[in-house]
Amino acid sequence: MARWAHMLEQILANIRTLTSQGQKSLVVFDLDSTLFDVSPRLERILLDFASFPVNQRRFPEQVSLLKKIKVLRQDWGIVGALTRVGLDDKHPEFQAAVRDYWQKNFFSNHYLHFDDIYEGALDFVQEVDRLGAEIAYLTGRDVERMGPGSVEVLQNWQFPLHEKAQLVLKPHRSMDDAQFKTDYFIEADKKGYSKIFFFENEPVNLVHLQQFCPHVEMIFFDSTHAGKAQPPASLPSIMDFLLKPKGS
Repeated sequence: MARWAHMLEQILANIRTLTSQGQKSLVVFDLDSTLFDVSPRLERILLDFASFPVNQRRFPEQVSLLKKIKVLRQDWGIVGALTRVGLDDKHPEFQAAVRDYWQKNFFSNHYLHFDDIYEGALDFVQEVDRLGAEIAYLTGRDVERMGPGSVEVLQNWQFPLHEKAQLVLKPHRSMDDAQFKTDYFIEADKKGYSKIFFFENEPVNLVHLQQFCPHVEMIFFDSTHAGKAQPPASLPSIMDFLLKPKGS
């Protein structure tokens, strides 16, 4: 069993106890690279760029390499995947075009259905819901560009979505992710929760939140991140949500 499975079981036990005592608990999950593996989305976007005749005519050599692209789970953004197939920064015009296409489409509703979920994620969230905790999907996605698609994907995967399991998106894309998430927890503190848990892959958000809400029990999801900060050494980390070994 993964070393973090016991910790996940303990969180569920805490929720069970609090619910039986009539106390409230809140479990907050980031979406991208925490519940959802975004590498299939990234790969599909790059392959679609390569499929357009206009790009094939404009960048014939680069597109021939791009068709071999493979995005890995640990990739953050597109630079690593492009470099592995030989598309480094020596191709500035191509790099600019593919980056623009990626940014436009990654932060949109259109490709979200290509995301996969991390192992155990659905079962764990459903169990949190069953045990009576409130749930929030707190994401840096914004309402305008990614709202409908986020709801649809959560529903398609059968993640809980109801009065006590809500999606929380940024009202506007310009808002800073770390401040937006910290503000959410500051407001949550006023609602009488006995315990608040937060699963997040981006260290910048965790470091910022620690300054203002150190009582939130944060769990670092060790998948991929922007590299702008290191995860706080004091935080526990996990790489999946499995409570039992694979195949058991």
